[in-house]
Amino acid sequence: MSEPEANPGSDADIRYGMDRALTLEETGLDAAFPLPSRTAERYGVLSGIYLSIYEYPSSGRGGTFTNKHYVMVVQRGAKLAVRSVPASASQLAMDLSVNGRVLTGTWAERTQAGGWYRGAVYTGAIQLIEDENPDSRHFAGKWVGYGKDGETNTGPWSLTLVEEHVSEQAVERWNREPE
Repeated sequence: MSEPEANPGSDADIRYGMDRALTLEETGLDAAFPLPSRTAERYGVLSGIYLSIYEYPSSGRGGTFTNKHYVMVVQRGAKLAVRSVPASASQLAMDLSVNGRVLTGTWAERTQAGGWYRGAVYTGAIQLIEDENPDSRHFAGKWVGYGKDGETNTGPWSLTLVEEHVSEQAVERWNREPE
């Protein structure tokens, strides 16, 4: 698939006065996510490698698009840190709280530097609920965030467990772009 031509008017973070460096620092997107250590067995039951899928509208391209990432989820108590695997074209981060079957928190994405959005950083809120199917671990819900023209966007987002471990070997198995 060919790389879309960069869109010079898509940097919503800059247009609305966001400090890109501060946002990247606050969300952890300015540094590589540390790979799990040998103490990974102390992480909570929601830890693992998940397939993250969300849809978003693009006013510049006149349609709705889907983005996919493999992400590492590390649970400590009621908090989940979610980060895209190192090979992801864009970097995704979520900081979530767990309350029963509900995940609530924030998300941030630094888009692909050479892509349509030229490395712009987008942020927002997210809430997901776990399916009741005991044979799989799947969360589905909605995200909300601002678009490049100041409009409020929203769309579906899901996380589906693909690997119950977050070891270096597990991360390496999933360190690629989803098909």
